[in-house]
Formats: sequence, structure tokens, C-alpha cells
Amino acid sequence: MMNNYQFFMKVNIDSYIGQWIAICNQRIVSHGKDVKKVFKEARERCPTERPLLTRVPDKETMIF
Repeated sequence: MMNNYQFFMKVNIDSYIGQWIAICNQRIVSHGKDVKKVFKEARERCPTERPLLTRVPDKETMIF
């Protein structure tokens, strides 16, 4: 079974560039520019799980 991080590494996130996303049970359950709102919404949608919260980097960002 795929975990949330593995899902994040495989899913197309191009439409979320520059935003925070929350992933719970291999689904993107919240996204936006305000990390606090994204986390709050994710906790409401997945009250018994701990969502993976990450910012989708801009296209110009280099990741090593």
C-alpha cells in the first residue's frame, strides 16, 4: 500500500505550484497559499489521520 509521501512523489502537482497541499489517505484534501488554513481544513477532513503537509515549489526552485 502506498503511503502519503509515495503518493506525493507520483501524483501530478503542476496545478498546485507555489501552494501548500495537504495529503491524507493518498488524496489531496486541501491546498492554498495560507498554510494554517490548509492544515485546519485537512484536519477537519481527516480528523483521525495526520496529513502530510508540504509546499509545492515554484518551477524555478532547485532541489538537491
